[in-house]
Amino acid sequence: MGSVGVDPTTFFLILGLVLMGLELVIPGLVVIFLGAAAVLTAGGLWLGLIGSWVGAFTCWFVASIGLVLSLRSVFTRFLPGTVTKQLTDEDLDAFGEEAEVVEEVTPVAGRIRFRGTTWDAQTVGEVLPAGTRVRIVTRENLSWIVEPIKGWASLDRSKALGRMEDRARKEGEA
Repeated sequence: MGSVGVDPTTFFLILGLVLMGLELVIPGLVVIFLGAAAVLTAGGLWLGLIGSWVGAFTCWFVASIGLVLSLRSVFTRFLPGTVTKQLTDEDLDAFGEEAEVVEEVTPVAGRIRFRGTTWDAQTVGEVLPAGTRVRIVTRENLSWIVEPIKGWASLDRSKALGRMEDRARKEGEA
């Protein structure tokens, strides 16, 4: 069959087996049908039903399309893929999260550290100095709207330890 040095039966058989094996790496029930069509083409070549490279590639092309269109939907019913649905609105995940003020935050502008980087931020009322712990309330355009965390949670760790040491010292003097 032709002057090409490769036996077409062997070529399509190996191509088919490789493609069917690739289905394990590239799931989706498409590559396996391309491989099955190549194996069917190799069978047609071995039986003598196909007599040329052009005929072999045409058979493979038609068989591939036929198998994918006819059998893929049947097989996907019995072999469903893993489907996970997750919330994709990152803003909703951020609401209520804590951040730290890195540049004074005013009702007009400021910066906070959140998720490992700094972001533009604004506050509704009061001015928040650097180091203040804040809670993210919402987002307006590209700026996070924040509010201070009241009580001990808003204190810097070093400030909290300093206050505890001061209190212990006062109790020791009394």
